[in-house]
Amino acid sequence: MRLIDLDRMIFVPIVDETKGGVTYEIQMTVAEFFDKFCKGFAPEVVEAVPVEWINWRVRHADKEGFKDAASAFRWVLWCWENQKEEWRKGGVQP
Repeated sequence: MRLIDLDRMIFVPIVDETKGGVTYEIQMTVAEFFDKFCKGFAPEVVEAVPVEWINWRVRHADKEGFKDAASAFRWVLWCWENQKEEWRKGGVQP
């Protein structure tokens, strides 16, 4: 499974055919993009913990001496990497 941040700001190129093909960009969130250009599409919204945050927690736990916590976070990351490889090989995703 791959998730996206619906609050992330993006730049969307627009070609205005009513003005001779003038091209410009508008800035909006990913959620606003879906609302404007993908009528009827509503992505499933789930709570997610970014892998970057878990990596940050590992570094912090190591620095603060919480070796058991750091090991647990490393184990979660290891499981995640192995699961992603299984999915790439055609395994069933949850």
